[in-house]
Amino acid sequence: MLSMNTTSALLTVLLLFISTRVVNYFKYAKQTGHLPGIRSLATPISVLGASFPTGRFNPGLNWQWRWRKHVYARYGTETISSLPYLFGAPAIYTSSLEVARQVVSTKGSFYKSPDITGITLVWGPNLFAANGEEWKRYRRIVTPAFANSTYTALWAETASVFDEMVAREGWATRSSVDIPNFNPLTNKLALILISTTGFGHPLSWDLKGTSASNEMSVGEALHIISHNLVLRLILPRWAYWLPIKKFRDLEKATRIHQEFMANIIRSRREEFSAGVAPKSDILSLMIQSAEKEGKLGMTDSELIGNTAILLFAGHDTAALTLNAALGLMALHPEFQEEMHQEVMMVMPTEADFTFVNSSKLSKVQACFLEASRIYPAGFMWIRDTAEDIVLENVGPHGDERVPIPKGTRIVVDSIGLHHNPRLFPEPEEFKPGRWYDAPENALSMFSVGPRACIGRRFAITEATCFLAKLVRDWKVDILARDGETRAQWEDKYMNGRAVTNFGIADMPVRLVRRA
Repeated sequence: MLSMNTTSALLTVLLLFISTRVVNYFKYAKQTGHLPGIRSLATPISVLGASFPTGRFNPGLNWQWRWRKHVYARYGTETISSLPYLFGAPAIYTSSLEVARQVVSTKGSFYKSPDITGITLVWGPNLFAANGEEWKRYRRIVTPAFANSTYTALWAETASVFDEMVAREGWATRSSVDIPNFNPLTNKLALILISTTGFGHPLSWDLKGTSASNEMSVGEALHIISHNLVLRLILPRWAYWLPIKKFRDLEKATRIHQEFMANIIRSRREEFSAGVAPKSDILSLMIQSAEKEGKLGMTDSELIGNTAILLFAGHDTAALTLNAALGLMALHPEFQEEMHQEVMMVMPTEADFTFVNSSKLSKVQACFLEASRIYPAGFMWIRDTAEDIVLENVGPHGDERVPIPKGTRIVVDSIGLHHNPRLFPEPEEFKPGRWYDAPENALSMFSVGPRACIGRRFAITEATCFLAKLVRDWKVDILARDGETRAQWEDKYMNGRAVTNFGIADMPVRLVRRA
């Protein structure tokens, strides 16, 4: 039995813990402007809160999707707070586009905290993690690499990889193809395109290319890293010495990738110094732009960091959204038919299948954009206040101003924003027409303001080409189990899930060749 002294000590510790939690709760309520909202044992983006699934007593990472239809309506405002009873830091969440613009676009008042972006620095300094003048320098250097020539090359490469996929997967001679999970195909496609157009390293469909070792090709290394991003970011160094094949392979893949990038950057720098015309891949154009900056250019680690973000973040978000688009096409055959008719009218022959003509594929592009709205891959835009600020456009009518102190976390809930009925009437409905002739600054799925995703046109070009190639020759239909209805299939496979990015689960479809 415990002694009286031990019992008293434990009670004292318990009372002290409870009292500090109570004090912190009221402090957090004041810090977040006494906004109504979610109250839970642990906040959603705390380690403890994110470790458990979304449920009645824990928001978890998936609350933004699971509760999207009612959470903001329940509290009567588009901007709410999330306060913990026990663990985690407070935060403000918003589904208001006006508040989002203030948070993301206001210079100097908000910044990306290292505890959120720090995990991306494992690859090196990069545009995503940067703030202030460093971000401006990176953006200035990276922007010229995303030019029309880049998109023209991307379009041609996407068409080529699609054709190789059809041949290598054995579809060429078949009238229909059952695919139990389309995700690995879109993932591989996006990875190959980033490797080829991102840093000029062509890969075949089996991911073979120039080998960096006798045991593992660069393509295989990229594939391993891209499928183990979270593991790579959280594993301590000593774990790679354990006799676990998956860990050893990941360590080897990372080393091969780093050696490959160092070699290719050195080679491109030497070519540029010798006056050789730069290649058309993004890395080469980025090096050319950096060299013109002189002392304000990029170091090798900065070049590696920025290309790694493009590779490992960009390919995942593109693949996730393509999966969603395919699922939505399967569920809406009438619009899929409209897409087919548009492709046949704009690009009746192979010679017409060009990037120049892609701007006329409004329905195909709109399908991808609507999938991006319903399932925004970047589901949270997180900022901390760098100074005391006044948050505008909050409250039930969007006309209140709330003082917020320095050091407060504000999260733009991209799922909530893109399911906000004020901004998108009938938000649960698939309505690609919302995006016909939409200006680029209206594509809020890629964030807003000057820090909007620099790769958005890259993603749109890749997706438009892929979907156009697919819908020209194939019909996409659901692959259902015996007795499974379309509604049941939709409930099962079109449910969003959040990890590092947001998308749908493994999705089975049937492709039927068009006559």
